[in-house]
Amino acid sequence: MKQYLENIRDGREVRESLAALCGLLRSSEGKKLSAEDTEALLICARGSLSAEDPKVRKNAAKLIGLVGGDDAETTDRLVAAYDAETTLFVRSAYLEALAGRNLDAHVEHLRERLSELRASEVTEENRKHINEEVASLMKLPGVSASESSSHRFTGYGADNAILFVVNPCYREMFSDALGGMRKKVVSGGVVVRTTKLTEILPNRIWREAVFRVPEVLTVANDPYEAASVLAGEAVGAYLSARLSGEGALRYRIDFRCRDEAAKNRFVKRVAQETDRLSGGKLMNSPGDYEVTFRLSESVGDVLRLGILFAGLRDDRFTYRKETVAGSIHPTDAAYVIAAAKPFLTDDAQVLDPFCGAGTMIAERRKTGRIRSAFGVDSYGPAIDKARINVKAENVWFVHRDFFDYRQDHKFDEIITNMPFREEGGTEEIATLYRRFFRRLPEHLRESGTLVMVSHDPKLAEASVPADMVIERRIPMRERGEIAAFVIRFRGLA
Repeated sequence: MKQYLENIRDGREVRESLAALCGLLRSSEGKKLSAEDTEALLICARGSLSAEDPKVRKNAAKLIGLVGGDDAETTDRLVAAYDAETTLFVRSAYLEALAGRNLDAHVEHLRERLSELRASEVTEENRKHINEEVASLMKLPGVSASESSSHRFTGYGADNAILFVVNPCYREMFSDALGGMRKKVVSGGVVVRTTKLTEILPNRIWREAVFRVPEVLTVANDPYEAASVLAGEAVGAYLSARLSGEGALRYRIDFRCRDEAAKNRFVKRVAQETDRLSGGKLMNSPGDYEVTFRLSESVGDVLRLGILFAGLRDDRFTYRKETVAGSIHPTDAAYVIAAAKPFLTDDAQVLDPFCGAGTMIAERRKTGRIRSAFGVDSYGPAIDKARINVKAENVWFVHRDFFDYRQDHKFDEIITNMPFREEGGTEEIATLYRRFFRRLPEHLRESGTLVMVSHDPKLAEASVPADMVIERRIPMRERGEIAAFVIRFRGLA
């Protein structure tokens, strides 16, 4: 560090030395600088803010931002340098360096600058830098109206066209549950046109509700043209009709495309242009958003536009506070239980021998009344999480290996998501299935039902013993790599 500081004081390799100091601070992130080092770095950086080379000025601003602090002198110097800067690509560096500083003395001035930028003429040459400057200004506390933004979804009774994203194997069940509503089964799920959204939301097998703006189903596959639509009147009116609240609406961009390399660049350009064109009504906030604009590749040079509302009421799985690796998704568990419902009985005694975080038992309880349920798992943390997720008088979770588990009665239903391995371990899983079916008669009544989710469907089918029969195979993935089975003793078939 000392040599780089000497270089800067002597006017030698200033740009390179500033860049090297920035690299040092980044590599030692979290390490506290001494007061002496802090002062020496700030003196050198402040002195370089007026250098003739714009890249030196930019590196100096970056260095100040990395050093941090909140001294008024440095803040004043940064704002003055920002005002005097004529090179567009440098301006955002000053603003980024101001983040975290007390801007009370400058906030009105910075607000005026934000208004000027929004009203300025944008060309192909200056668009990128103006958008970056607007985005940097909006991130500064107090400069934009975004801090007070808060919106509530109120569009439950509006005329909504919604794509409910549903597992392909579950689409027919979901569609049938909608009765006479206007609907269409499509590749991504089921599109519904309704003014009775609250009647659909309790269905437990949809994963996402993607709202479609009838006037703007697609946008051009160009970041600036897409942004003009997101910030335009049609989308604005649509959002206003479904949200109540004040201030800037916080959003994020979800771009679904095949070219991952271009994805981040596209999203950044869309977001910056949208922020500027909206005049403060919209603010990109990927970590704390109220709506998601989903852009998905489609046929031709267009993108499908969908909107997801973070505030949409969805209390279906509020019980699921904890998960473990390999936990079944609750919509999958709900689908399996619904598909197996004709074979289930009220007042049943239920066992899940590989219960994990308790999702299968939780979903079984949602389907019908049970007398009792026991969840067993050899993984202690999973049992702890299951007890958090499913708190009920008639449900118990036991930390024990199923093959060592004993109970003084048999069960009406055994419902479980069988253990699996992502890769390899085929013989180990095969052994587990054989042991499981050998132990089954000790736990399942002769009139009972086994509902089993398997990531090895062929192995599962081959493991069913001669005295049992598969009553129903429940596909869970189009390619067949996951399926559920309803299995009973042969005398009941």
